[in-house]
Amino acid sequence: MSLDKRCIVIGAGVAGAACARALVDRGWQIKLLDIAKEPCAAASGVPVGVVSCHASPDDNPLSQLTRAGLQATIAFAKAHLIEGQDWSPVGVLERRFAESDKAKKPWQEPGEDSVWFSHVKLAQEEQLRQAGLNADSSHDLWQAQGAWIKPMALVRALLSSDDILFLGLHEVESMLKSPATGEWVLRIKHHIPIPGMGSSFTYTSASAPHVVLATGAHTPDFLNQVLYEPDMGLHPIAGQVSWGLQAPSMGEELPKFAVNGHGSFVAHVPTVEGLAWYTGSTFDRHESHLIASDEAHAHNRQRLGELLPAVADKLASQWNDTTQIKAWNGVRCASINRLPKLGPLDEKRFPGLHMLSAMGSRGLTLALLCAQAVADRIEGKPPVLADALLKAMQCELPEA
Repeated sequence: MSLDKRCIVIGAGVAGAACARALVDRGWQIKLLDIAKEPCAAASGVPVGVVSCHASPDDNPLSQLTRAGLQATIAFAKAHLIEGQDWSPVGVLERRFAESDKAKKPWQEPGEDSVWFSHVKLAQEEQLRQAGLNADSSHDLWQAQGAWIKPMALVRALLSSDDILFLGLHEVESMLKSPATGEWVLRIKHHIPIPGMGSSFTYTSASAPHVVLATGAHTPDFLNQVLYEPDMGLHPIAGQVSWGLQAPSMGEELPKFAVNGHGSFVAHVPTVEGLAWYTGSTFDRHESHLIASDEAHAHNRQRLGELLPAVADKLASQWNDTTQIKAWNGVRCASINRLPKLGPLDEKRFPGLHMLSAMGSRGLTLALLCAQAVADRIEGKPPVLADALLKAMQCELPEA
């Protein structure tokens, strides 16, 4: 019997768009549902993000995953995005701060036989100088393949297929496996905006043999309220990004590359108002607030002062004028082990139901690779990822 290649993906952020594209590229027909009017409306709507590896001397699972994920994302960007407008392979300087009182393991320059050889080097004097840092005592790292990407542009490119039907303002209220057809049947509340009167709604339904949950920070609520299942330890992380337009005179004073460490800094990003810089974000675990605050701006300013003291000094006049500092807020989803959750939710109880969630602040780096892993599992093909990695990311609902 041939595989029925119809699938409903719930959630139109980077994860959902990546899953939809991975399946469409294999000949599937996709309905992509989101409670928002347009794709990329939640945490994936951050104006700009950094794509980089998680460098670790012991090459832990997150390092292995991000190294492969970076390759997948950069390859797609090169093929489908406009360099300099949608993304830029400017490289990433990683500042290696100690965690609390524990110093990070020293990084040795990788040899040609190292998995890190083409990915991570010790930062050179020129890179540190451009960032306004002292080269004498630095253990910072340089990732030449790193980049910044605008998630909105990435999602638009991922969804550019006639075989992906996006349906906005569609809220899934329930889903059940039909005993007659074996398909998942979703009851959907379709929100209808009425100008000057709020909104109304109608109920519709959709069905398919396969469903992928890519609901981001809404995943715990979806599991609890729609499937009546525990949240697998997933938790929200609220974050605020601070940003401003950069004066033309600052063209040579701000680093051309992205910088990661405690937070991040990216400059020279084109917007409709001119070039802009971005820093943040805050990291408020178990919080779901979406209100911009002066406290969060102050936190981002403090972190920028630790990350790039010279840059923070150059931007001091903007920070002192609150009218020049803007904010973006979003809520991410993370797991206890900091790895995504992907694959079947529970093959015995929920056959045909898959998930891709909990990518935290690494969605741009991980989504395309993880979506391929989800598609492999749905089609029953050999996985693109090692078994140990897949096991570390598997969904674990308790027995009924």
